[in-house]
Amino acid sequence: MPSTYANSPSIPSEELLQRNAKYAETHVAKLGKQHWEEFPKNAIITCMDDRLNLQNQLGLADNDTITIRNGGGRVAEVLTTILIAQKFGSRHFMLIKHTDCGGFYISRDILVKHFKNTNTKNPNAIDDFLPNQIGFGEKTVEEAVLGDVQFLRDSPLIFEETEVSGWVLDDSTGKIRQIA
Repeated sequence: MPSTYANSPSIPSEELLQRNAKYAETHVAKLGKQHWEEFPKNAIITCMDDRLNLQNQLGLADNDTITIRNGGGRVAEVLTTILIAQKFGSRHFMLIKHTDCGGFYISRDILVKHFKNTNTKNPNAIDDFLPNQIGFGEKTVEEAVLGDVQFLRDSPLIFEETEVSGWVLDDSTGKIRQIA
């Protein structure tokens, strides 16, 4: 069911529970060895942006890949998840960033200022919480992808046989291109 910001249900909500009940009518469980021994070999690391619906945009079936998301699709922030995916069998990590990512519109300073001027429990806690680098700074999307590809390839915890590729999705056209 399509959703927009205006009509997205709050969670939990009766509408959300009804949608789940409809899904559950045809759900086929895949548990234990049946799932973990057939874990997807491909993993996508991408941004949390709701415009990225990669299952549809890349024509993927439900179990073709796992998707790891965070703000900006930054690899360093999801390294533990990547290691877990490797343990279960993922051997190709596709880093996909997009051209109109919020990472181009955010910085550590912007985030600190925002939280210090809001009604959080302790606005000053933000100083100790954030890493030094937030957002992409002056980098192009290609530079951001290539930097994360290199970070992952250089990690001593990535298996020798693991492939890492880098991609850019153009938000204006919906087309994707491989750059690494």
